Amino acid sequence: MLRDITIKTASQEIAVETDDSLTLEDVLRTKCIPPNLFQGYTKVGEEMYPIPLNTLIFVIPLEEKIILHCIRNTDLRDVLPQKTLYNRTQNPVVTIPEFNFGNDGCSQIIHELNSDSAKKLVKEKIVDFIKKNSHANVIIVGISGGGDSNTLAQGLKAFTLENPNKQFMFFTIIFEPIWTASAAERALELCLTHSFTHHIYRNKEIENLLEMKESLDNFYKEYCEKFGNHTSHFFGTYLISIVARKLCKQYHTNEYILGFNREDLLSDLLFSLMNGQKPLEFPVRNFGSTRLLMPLWNISKIILDACYPKYSFSNYGERKDNQSTYQRNIIYYLAHSIEAIYPNLGLSLMEGVRKIFIGKWPKLRHEDGLDIFPSEYADSAKLEEVKKFLKKYL
Repeated sequence: MLRDITIKTASQEIAVETDDSLTLEDVLRTKCIPPNLFQGYTKVGEEMYPIPLNTLIFVIPLEEKIILHCIRNTDLRDVLPQKTLYNRTQNPVVTIPEFNFGNDGCSQIIHELNSDSAKKLVKEKIVDFIKKNSHANVIIVGISGGGDSNTLAQGLKAFTLENPNKQFMFFTIIFEPIWTASAAERALELCLTHSFTHHIYRNKEIENLLEMKESLDNFYKEYCEKFGNHTSHFFGTYLISIVARKLCKQYHTNEYILGFNREDLLSDLLFSLMNGQKPLEFPVRNFGSTRLLMPLWNISKIILDACYPKYSFSNYGERKDNQSTYQRNIIYYLAHSIEAIYPNLGLSLMEGVRKIFIGKWPKLRHEDGLDIFPSEYADSAKLEEVKKFLKKYL
């Protein structure tokens, strides 16, 4: 059954008709309005009665008028689109909202992207980033076969067409259950398509490259015993990082690229700030004399995945359960939520933090000949435990 509801602010009244199976909170969310900006009321005659927003509409008697009243003097016409235009394309995969503000209120343009237009957008951002931030002639590039790093090949290829003296050496790790052989096949196919040198590192190649004292399987097994299977993501991030930095030494360069996207870095930023810590530097981070470049840092994952939709879908199917901590689950959920609340809100926060920390980013210190760079917030006792564990294998 449909019910009439009035959304009331200091500047306007909005009449909506909605299904009575929803809660009052649901009604506000469908209009992209934050529920904690409103108080619910029923009106009987001239009397007003406050009610919580989790009230189901169908339990409110039909003779009672339902009002959702803004608790601040916020004019929704200035913050929510009053007019929507569409920039359409054939075979769209994703959309990007663009908000515009002015004296006539807020309006938006919905840009549809297909895989080709997504590739073009990402390619241009990668080329621009490398032009501004890369100084080495040889750069090591990690490509996993996932949606993010898959986009690096076509972007870096476009850069080499104008800068033929720049060399990009791609590598992929195969290590179950974190990186599958099928993911490596996708990475190889992309590199071959764009005529890039590509190396695949399996257990034995990794053990030789890192000059490990024991097997990689034993390393991972003991890691999981110490820290839990649900922390395997951190093991994977560390492994690909130390392989990349080792390859930098092998190829006599000091730059490597990994496919960290906007929400990756926003989640790290939120975690740091919520824990009272200075965030780590982005989109270029120094590990001693070696520089990590993050050309995808300001691009949302959903756009990156749209570049190769079939590959991305395959990658989703390879995800394993119980490979993430609850803290990581929460922080990624928050990062994506911030971007969903208001277009580019997360990016604006990231840009603001970058301005604040120009010349003041915290330094990462190299530790005891091991390839680890703890921050100033590392607990000394836990750090010694980690170092002892790593020295057994590395």
